[in-house]
Amino acid sequence: MAPVITSISPTSGHSGQTMTITGTGLGSLSTTKVNIGTKTVTPTTASNTSVTFPIPPGCNGQANVTATVSGVNSNSSAFFYVAAPTVTSLTPSTGPAAPGAIDVFGTGFATATSVAFDAIGTAVPTVLSDSQLSVTPPAHGAFTGCTDAADVIVTGSGGTSSPIGAAGQFTYYALPTVTGVTPNTGPAGTTGVIVSGTCFVDVSSVTFTPVGGGASTPAVNVSAISVGSLTLDVPGTLATGTYDIQVTNPGGTSAAVAADHFIVV
Repeated sequence: MAPVITSISPTSGHSGQTMTITGTGLGSLSTTKVNIGTKTVTPTTASNTSVTFPIPPGCNGQANVTATVSGVNSNSSAFFYVAAPTVTSLTPSTGPAAPGAIDVFGTGFATATSVAFDAIGTAVPTVLSDSQLSVTPPAHGAFTGCTDAADVIVTGSGGTSSPIGAAGQFTYYALPTVTGVTPNTGPAGTTGVIVSGTCFVDVSSVTFTPVGGGASTPAVNVSAISVGSLTLDVPGTLATGTYDIQVTNPGGTSAAVAADHFIVV
């Protein structure tokens, strides 16, 4: 009597999962082989009514499953390979310790259930299409440096995406701080002011804001010296008064503190 397959479980999935075939006349470990697509697999367990085996790698799409018992083939049952997700890019790819939502682009996102950001944590995505999802990265804890790049890994029914390097990383930035200004007093247009602090990395702007409120004015001729130091010129349009010098990078804008004051006289 030829072996008969009545069901397989799962009916869709990816390599590495365990499939169970249920039926009759399915033989034993010494007599049974399983065919899935063009691959032949040795079962891990086999009895007259049940066979289990690891699903081998296969192409995306349908593959027929059959059992061969002592050279006799069973009927076939359809299995659908679901491709593992791939990540190709992120927008934006940088942000503060507690970021807002980002868009992840790639393939195989239709069944995405989670997105991991290395050891920082995981988040549940909103699937927008098979090639795009939206997700809010988990908040970063204390920084050991000024930045931390995390591989963005997507998991779905087809498996888990592989790291691809910089294009698939989200980089967290620590908030910059200003700890000193030298000199901290002078006329509008003063040149060569040195601002000291931390995490002056990828600085996008430095501004002078009146203490107590008012419109901010961009600093002039900003030049980075190191991660903890930069030079600038005081805008020539500033009125007499005290100003907070604040530094902005992808991690945010430094807090207004007494140490960042410059007094225009």
